[in-house]
Amino acid sequence: MLTFSLSPLRAAFACIFVVVSVSNSLAQSANLLNTYELVQDGVNNSRQLPVPKGPTSIPQTMTFFFNKNGSTDEGIYFEKLKSELSVTFSFDDQPYNNVPQHVTGMTFGAASGASSTHVRSVPVVNTNYYFEDTARTIFTAHPQGPAGKGVNLLMNAGLQVFLSAKPLLAADAPKTDTSRYYYGKLRLQFNKPVRDPVISFIGLGATTNFGNKRLGFATELELQTPAVALTKLSGSEEMQIDMSKKKVLHSKTPITGNCGSGAACGSVLVKGSQITTLVFNVYLRPDGGPGVWGTEKVSNSGDMWHITVSLPEQ
Repeated sequence: MLTFSLSPLRAAFACIFVVVSVSNSLAQSANLLNTYELVQDGVNNSRQLPVPKGPTSIPQTMTFFFNKNGSTDEGIYFEKLKSELSVTFSFDDQPYNNVPQHVTGMTFGAASGASSTHVRSVPVVNTNYYFEDTARTIFTAHPQGPAGKGVNLLMNAGLQVFLSAKPLLAADAPKTDTSRYYYGKLRLQFNKPVRDPVISFIGLGATTNFGNKRLGFATELELQTPAVALTKLSGSEEMQIDMSKKKVLHSKTPITGNCGSGAACGSVLVKGSQITTLVFNVYLRPDGGPGVWGTEKVSNSGDMWHITVSLPEQ
């Protein structure tokens, strides 16, 4: 009778199992990356309370919180950093400095809809994005991904920006899709050097509708800071980075204000180290639709969008 022992075979399988288990654990750990994020949840507040309402052109400073495993949706436990890290958002070089009721052409904390001629005053920092990324594919928190994960729109605070179309209405500006109107510079100033910041844009795009004739228009941005480049990590098809890796563009027509169907939304990596300042030229571009910027009686239109920033653990 032939006899044999299974012990060596079992030992081999056990060894393979251990190796596979260790490999899986290492792979999972590699995907759990810590982040620094902007938060406004009532307990952890990147913008000191009370949060003012706009419209205002006053610079806004927000502090970062540590988020363990923040690269994925698991990371929602925020801690203060031992050494404060902050970013200040400000506007420079605005050409439209006398916009009735809107203060300037580009402001924080405003939206269309308060009345036919006045904008709606809203908190300059909020999580009211008018969009839920339920599929978790649009926004990314960490430069190494995973793509579409890590930005929680219920907790990650966004600075609300508004580009008023009132100056273009007053000037009867052309509405062809090749027209672009310069609104000034958006400056991000970090209080200490950082590497590889990720900027998420939510809702670049808006639409007017008068007499069933629509006109879409969207904010576009061009990075002016030398020695750094933009890479799209995730986002809607409408948001595009051009070949120069300097421009955030809206790629489609018609333009709307919904991240799910017509607005440019997503996250871009600013690849570089020792970054203290990022400067973007800001433009408003129409889509060439048959509509108008507004009317004499309804002149409060504009593009309202949010911006938030996250960082890999520094």
